[in-house]
Amino acid sequence: MPFWKSQTDTVIINEVSDDEPDSVTVSKPTKDSKQKKGGKNKAKEKGKRRGGGDSMAELSEEAREGKEEKPGFKKDATCMDHVLFNKKLRLVYMLLLCLLLGIIIPYIISSTAFKSEVTTSYGTCALNVSYRFECVPGRLLIGEDECHQLGCCYDTNKLGDTSAPVCFHSIPPEYRYVIANETASSKRIYRLSEDRKLDLYLENVHEFTPFNTRAWPLRVLIQRHKNDIVRIKLWNEDYVKDTMDDFQEESCGAACELDVEVDATGGKFNITVLRRKTGKPLMETVFGPLVYGEDYMEITTRLPTAHLYGLGQRERETFELLPNFEYRTRWTLFNRDGDAGTTYGSHPFYMNFEDDGKMYGVYLRNSAPVEVGLLPVPAVAFRSVDGIFDFRILAGPTPKDVSKQYASMVGLPEMPPFWALGYHLCRTTLNDTEYESIVARMESDKVPYESDCIDARLNYPDPFAAFSNRTQERVNAMKADGRRFLFVQYPHVDVASEAYEDVSSEKLLLKLNNSQPYYGLIEDTVVGYPDYCNENAFANWMNKTGIRGLYANADGVMLFQNTPLNHAVLNYSLWLDTNGTACNATQPEACCPSRQRQFTPIGLEDFNDGTTCSEVRHTSKDVPGLQLHNAYGRCHHGRVHDLMKDLNPYKRFLVTSLSTHPGSGTLGGHFGGQYPADFVAQRKSLVQMLEMGLYGVPLVGVPVCGSTNGSSDLRTEWCLRSHQSAAFWPLMVSHYEEGQTPRNPPNFESGFSGQLAYFIRQRYMILPYLYTLFHEAALSGTPVLRPLFYEFPEDLGSRNNGFQFMLGDALLVTPVFSSLAGSTSVQANAHFPPASWYDFYTGSLVSSSSTGEDLVLSTLLTDVNVHVKGGTVVPMQGNLHDFIRTTEDLRKMPLHLLVVLTTNLTTVEPTTTAAPTTTAGSSTENPKDVDGGQDGILATGRLYLDDGTTPLNQNPAAHALDFSAVAGRFTITSTGKGCENSAMSGYNSTVDVIRIFGAPEVTKLTVGPDNHEDFTQDYDSLAILITKVNYDWCEEDSLTVTWE
Repeated sequence: MPFWKSQTDTVIINEVSDDEPDSVTVSKPTKDSKQKKGGKNKAKEKGKRRGGGDSMAELSEEAREGKEEKPGFKKDATCMDHVLFNKKLRLVYMLLLCLLLGIIIPYIISSTAFKSEVTTSYGTCALNVSYRFECVPGRLLIGEDECHQLGCCYDTNKLGDTSAPVCFHSIPPEYRYVIANETASSKRIYRLSEDRKLDLYLENVHEFTPFNTRAWPLRVLIQRHKNDIVRIKLWNEDYVKDTMDDFQEESCGAACELDVEVDATGGKFNITVLRRKTGKPLMETVFGPLVYGEDYMEITTRLPTAHLYGLGQRERETFELLPNFEYRTRWTLFNRDGDAGTTYGSHPFYMNFEDDGKMYGVYLRNSAPVEVGLLPVPAVAFRSVDGIFDFRILAGPTPKDVSKQYASMVGLPEMPPFWALGYHLCRTTLNDTEYESIVARMESDKVPYESDCIDARLNYPDPFAAFSNRTQERVNAMKADGRRFLFVQYPHVDVASEAYEDVSSEKLLLKLNNSQPYYGLIEDTVVGYPDYCNENAFANWMNKTGIRGLYANADGVMLFQNTPLNHAVLNYSLWLDTNGTACNATQPEACCPSRQRQFTPIGLEDFNDGTTCSEVRHTSKDVPGLQLHNAYGRCHHGRVHDLMKDLNPYKRFLVTSLSTHPGSGTLGGHFGGQYPADFVAQRKSLVQMLEMGLYGVPLVGVPVCGSTNGSSDLRTEWCLRSHQSAAFWPLMVSHYEEGQTPRNPPNFESGFSGQLAYFIRQRYMILPYLYTLFHEAALSGTPVLRPLFYEFPEDLGSRNNGFQFMLGDALLVTPVFSSLAGSTSVQANAHFPPASWYDFYTGSLVSSSSTGEDLVLSTLLTDVNVHVKGGTVVPMQGNLHDFIRTTEDLRKMPLHLLVVLTTNLTTVEPTTTAAPTTTAGSSTENPKDVDGGQDGILATGRLYLDDGTTPLNQNPAAHALDFSAVAGRFTITSTGKGCENSAMSGYNSTVDVIRIFGAPEVTKLTVGPDNHEDFTQDYDSLAILITKVNYDWCEEDSLTVTWE
């Protein structure tokens, strides 16, 4: 309901949604208007006295005299007499009076709210400050006259909102579109039907954009994909080429979950996407401007809530998972590396909660730089300098549903080989002896690892040249030792190399003006940049030049510097003075013209700083480089993946890329970047990894212990905490840059190296569980590393949690991001969502609440805060004591299962008291009612097994173990053909140990039909340890364990 709030010189009417209408600010009525209103009231009062006084007196007198007379009026009765004595006429009069006042008073208020020059010809400027959409984004100083000339509103009164603009769009805005060639009588509301599309052509009302560039007409195409995805595409075919349109239209029948309405009435064009069951909008363009023209395009949508996730990667000033709407946060999706600013990947995709807890997603297909701007409404604005607006709205309504729908648009993640989940070593160094010394110490310290990149800079400085004899000998020796070789690759080609001559002859390089060669600089080497987005001809070059044989050495490839990086310090004057002729292989700094764009997204003082020139062109597609800039790394990733697939048609491989874009998960994973070894960087990197999972890239990792030293000397505490957390990351790689302190485990003293080895072995133990999660991701698109809200969407305490993570649905990890600072322990804040949570190592119940609770965990240096959720089963393999070298050794060891029973939860009312403190691994004193009896316990889980190498699309002989526990009974069910797979014949197929958390006190236990004496139960935690299970799933289809 609207409400009135008085302020100095203003009256505010708040209207935010259908339930809360949008705010309107109007100036206080002037004295003149009050006087006029008062004069009218006096005239009305005078008329009342004149119109009915005598009749009343006469009637009253006749009544006193006892005269009988029918009720009626004199023949000469006035109009006022009729109104006063006829009840129906009195009612009509009052209704007319209210209607008149309801029209006139608001008109008077609105006409005096602003000076006449502030109002616009179409919309209103009387807005709540939260609804101020910036007229000229990025312009800090703009005068009132200029603002009005642009057709925008001007008001310096920010009402306490310091980030609000003073020059802003009206609502509805002046910058809008109308249906082309539509008469006044035909204007209407268009609705998207179940089996048809809307294809509309729009005319721009304004000839220019707010940046005084030419505005263009638009075509709008609205389509469906099955029942849960709607596509809205806005572009101009004459000016922008869409060479990568991959949308497949498909009707939804009668099961549509989304509706789309296009309102073309009253000279406007607004798009609203609604959830059919609730009628609530998910996307509304009515409040902000719609601009599409030369060098500038903008569209805005209101959001149901401020719980917005995604739209990365971005540099963060805080560790929050959610962005800040109050301060109108802005950031730009623009891939680049180095001192100019670092955003390795661009993913214009977001997930948003509705007010009833449902979730939906929006994917914007655009590879040009995109600025994202937030408003307190809440709303999000998208601004760009090139490309198209191609939105895919995903209905959800759960986070997992959104992930599945997003994967249907960009592709399902690729299943990694089993060995890729182990521990990997890499370094960039010029120390010729470091590789051998590290390998020897890893073996003597009994630290398992899977692969090494040897030395990226020393052994193959030209990534397209043949290996030296020594490098080839190292690669051969590594493989003979049962380990893998990771080949580090860069996108650029040295202009002095053979590879450059070949790629140039194939016309596969980025060009200036479609013909002129383009050069960049990497450190002191002049390079060219292949056009990796040319998917058809690129394989010819790789096969022709012998590069194919180079890649045949590799089991995996790590792609770096493919944002793409360019170290050239540009000299625009040199280009201008020579009209571009100075651009050559000796002067890469002269290879970029200076194009002054009126709009520059925030954070980009120069589009060309640290990356390729924005004026280069992809000649194969005849599109400007800026339009595909953010997709360059993804194209590089794709071409290398294609080559590896061609070389390895019957086995999986690993390809990771520093730069990512929608669809990167279908090609492998994301790794790399310059992360200093400090707690701040570790915390920020966790948020980046959590987001990458939402973007469909589940195989993600950052350098363990950082890739650079940071602001001070490398500290062992940082590296230990990093290894503790990274043991539960999807991808675990130790990598450091040239000139930085070495940080492989053997680089530390033996005692500390042993501590790191302990946590690395712990990682290997959970690999069966981790591998199963990747199989789930490959089938449905769900992330492996998950934010808490993903598993607990109804828990408000999980919505903005960026300092913990879930590994799958079972393990909750609370990393430590602060130093001991002379103390023996760190107090780590932890949120436990509604569930039963047990310490992963001891089985002690730590939290059991139906509303969730916050605890402070007292954590020693060697402690890891890992908790397992009741109701899950975690399959593991091996132990912390037996030495294994690689995953091949691990798979020859028996499995053990962790069965965690759920309980009946006590409803605990939220309190405002401080969070209680608990020692890691101990129970707390919070209210817990876990005595649910046997009928209250339940657990389920699954293990997926195959040979670890055969691609999933070739249907490898696989095996699955399904787990279930209920009412004192745990069952393992074996299905599949993995036991018939000769490649798995050397792997262990037995379960030897079962641990059970959350069980009542047990006196009798059976394994299969027989009583089993080989079990113990902890006195404090009641955790049960069952040994000598000896269940072979290749021999028996099922096993049942009971207890009482």
